[in-house]
Amino acid sequence: MLHRVPVHVIPCAKGDPTGLPLAGQASWFGSILPAVWSFQLALRSRGLGSVLTTLHLRQAERAAEILGIPEDYTQVALLPVAWTVGTDFRPAARPPVESIVSFDSW
Repeated sequence: MLHRVPVHVIPCAKGDPTGLPLAGQASWFGSILPAVWSFQLALRSRGLGSVLTTLHLRQAERAAEILGIPEDYTQVALLPVAWTVGTDFRPAARPPVESIVSFDSW
């Protein structure tokens, strides 16, 4: 379906986290993901929808070449953006929180 989406947004961050320890990588990606989420909320308030995907990252070098993304930037995700179908947004069906969350144990 991606080929039918009119707009693709690729959030990028300056630098390359691959040489960082795991905690550093988590912090690095964590610094941009709130902005991505805020962008998605702004889209929704305007009747547009999106989903955070990482599928294209298998071809990140090719995408960077096609789009002219500088070498010192890392692609974080792909956000396909389009008008939503319908307006009946509602919470997704989820199991009770007690069945999936643990406290002081695994």
